[in-house]
Amino acid sequence: MNYKCPKCSSDFITGTKFCQTCGCNLELVFIEKPTCPKCKTTYPTNTKFCVNDGTKLFRPEDLIPKCVICNIAYSDDIKFCPRDGGEIKVILTRQFSQPIYPNNDYRNIHNQKYPKASLGNRFLASLLDGLISTGLSIPAILFFVAGLDKLKGYDNDAAPGLFFMAFFFYLIPLCYNFIKDGLGQGQSWGKKALDIMVVNLDNNTPCDKGKSFFRNFISILVAIIPFIGWLIEPIMVLATDDGRKLGDKAANTQVIDKNKFN
Repeated sequence: MNYKCPKCSSDFITGTKFCQTCGCNLELVFIEKPTCPKCKTTYPTNTKFCVNDGTKLFRPEDLIPKCVICNIAYSDDIKFCPRDGGEIKVILTRQFSQPIYPNNDYRNIHNQKYPKASLGNRFLASLLDGLISTGLSIPAILFFVAGLDKLKGYDNDAAPGLFFMAFFFYLIPLCYNFIKDGLGQGQSWGKKALDIMVVNLDNNTPCDKGKSFFRNFISILVAIIPFIGWLIEPIMVLATDDGRKLGDKAANTQVIDKNKFN
């Protein structure tokens, strides 16, 4: 079926991604059988907004609920993925890759700045993550102590194996501290408990493990600066309007309160 480019009115066929005349990104601005995500009303091709509630329209396939972790599609009656336990929800993407979630719009249609997460919630989330890391470190500590005990008892054959196990189990909390903000919807376990999250400002989507590693790696480097390093990141959180520490600025991320968008 032939359609006309909404920018230059040149003809194109179904499935064309870019207009051959003006280069318009048809995947972003042209939608067949657009549907309202709120009232589910379907409109004529390339209609932009719902006449009932003014909501931006989307492709029907974009309204299929999917797992937030593995992205597998499920029916409306399934709430959690049987594969990985991820929440099943409709995740929509606005034009220019601004993500919206029904009743949970991370950036509004006026493109305003994200409000920063409250200092109290960030502190409590950090405290919880510290306790989680400590708990994950217990096996490593136990093996290390056992290794020292064997050395004191002159059992040198058993000590290396115990120290190796201590190192192996130490990698678990270490990895958690680096990738924690890329778990689930940009949330460490501590942040999830306080309903705050880390957003990737490059594409306005939840922070992934790569961004999480980078932001936390930079923060750790800053913290090891002699005498004042441990103060720099907290001061940045307090002093900046968006609450972004140096790790956030380097990775282009921000911590926000999810409940402010419900």
